[in-house]
Amino acid sequence: MKRAVLIGDIHSYQLWVPPWQLLGKRVLGQINLWKNRRHRFKSNRLNPVVDKALTLNADLLLLSGDFSTTALPCEFDQALRLLKPLMDQVSTVLAVPGNHDRYTFSATRRQLARKYLQNAMPAQFPAMIRVSDQWSVLALDSAVPRCISSRGRLGKKQIDAAIRLLDATPDGHNVIVLCHYAIGNPPAFSHMKRNHLLEEQQELVDILGRSSQRLNIIFSHGHVHYPWAWPREEGFFDLNNGSPTMSDPHFPHGQGFWELTFNDINAHETCLTHHVLQGPFEDPHWTEKTFRPIK
Repeated sequence: MKRAVLIGDIHSYQLWVPPWQLLGKRVLGQINLWKNRRHRFKSNRLNPVVDKALTLNADLLLLSGDFSTTALPCEFDQALRLLKPLMDQVSTVLAVPGNHDRYTFSATRRQLARKYLQNAMPAQFPAMIRVSDQWSVLALDSAVPRCISSRGRLGKKQIDAAIRLLDATPDGHNVIVLCHYAIGNPPAFSHMKRNHLLEEQQELVDILGRSSQRLNIIFSHGHVHYPWAWPREEGFFDLNNGSPTMSDPHFPHGQGFWELTFNDINAHETCLTHHVLQGPFEDPHWTEKTFRPIK
């Protein structure tokens, strides 16, 4: 039995930023941080998540992006410092960038996300990484810098390459598709704003739907700050990692993280467990809810 830990949007931030770094879109990001985001996101909520995840002795750590808020080096430093004990323990760490990690054109040109994630981020996208005999991770890069909106994009070249990788995967194989952007939301949720969507949302849904006729697919993502486990009618499982550092009325101590247990003998024994912190950090205790992503 193997075990994976999946963690979503961390959104580390720095309240004070030197004026010479407040260029372009980052000005808007800092205004939003002071007015709204700082009241909901607290980086120290990641500490108990890492402590709990360490007790699981996972083999695989999947990170779905948005380590930073406005792609400042100090934000990446903080996020990676908090994650370091877990990243050091786990044998395989895979990460994709989020739109906030590519928040400015300058950060994108300097490849800050790749610089800080180093070997955890594939050298090129898409990348199909075999993590066991019967399980692979397909990593997609959906984050691009924008002047105003937060729309994601894969691009034709990456989509065509992802199709080839999926087509080359043997029948019955299990694939975790790791991407930052969501591709829709459960019916009980209000629709996402157009300027927050992935440009090729429907195209990717169709691709995964076709592939799920012969593969077991779990689509793991972040971007929308609310965890869900959604068996989609297209045939694949949609897993939103949520944000461990964000509080809301349903998750006052953060939105927790996901644990995936799987083996190479029987995929139907795969379990997803959502770990949610209850109570203050000084006396942490957890609740768990389990799902079966493969029927």
